[in-house]
Amino acid sequence: MNRNRTQRRFDRSTGVGRVVIALLMTLAACVATAGTAGAATVTDSTRGTGTVAAPDFSAQAKGAGLSGAEAASLQAKIDARLAQGSGTQVAANKILLPQAEVTLPLPGEKGVRDLDAAGGAGASELCSYTYVCAFSGPNFTGERITLFTCNSPYPISWSGTGSWINNQRAALTAKFYDSAKIIRWTSPGGYSEDRYADWGWVYWLSPC
Repeated sequence: MNRNRTQRRFDRSTGVGRVVIALLMTLAACVATAGTAGAATVTDSTRGTGTVAAPDFSAQAKGAGLSGAEAASLQAKIDARLAQGSGTQVAANKILLPQAEVTLPLPGEKGVRDLDAAGGAGASELCSYTYVCAFSGPNFTGERITLFTCNSPYPISWSGTGSWINNQRAALTAKFYDSAKIIRWTSPGGYSEDRYADWGWVYWLSPC
């Protein structure tokens, strides 16, 4: 954005000059604060640095049947996950990471729903073709991690019984790592699944 670079000269030796400068600085600070409140700073290689409002997924949550309190509870969980590292919220219940997607169940539900898929509020595939999906609960329930980057182990923080699906082509197998990041088990090629998997010893998972 072009700025007017013409500067007025003030007599800094007089009290009037100092007062005018102070007033202008205060006004500029107020305008800057009002313009950036509730916004996030972004940088674009072609447009430079600017501000955009953070996405609001409240309408999407309402369309999925959530009450205001339930939507707030879900957003708090998403915010907590985002605070743990890099990631971008792409739906009311989903975070996109460099090598995976994390989808949370809606309040009161056992399984996940893809709210950004066609139909929005409807259920979606458990695990789309070409992906490996890990679930925090048995029988494909709980939080879902969708993995799509080969040779990029993703940390698994769950313990207890969960489940997984390898919905890749037959030549591709999922790799399960221990705490030392050593491959301890390799799944069968796709399609394969385990509805009652032990996450207790798994610390990392890679789709291929």
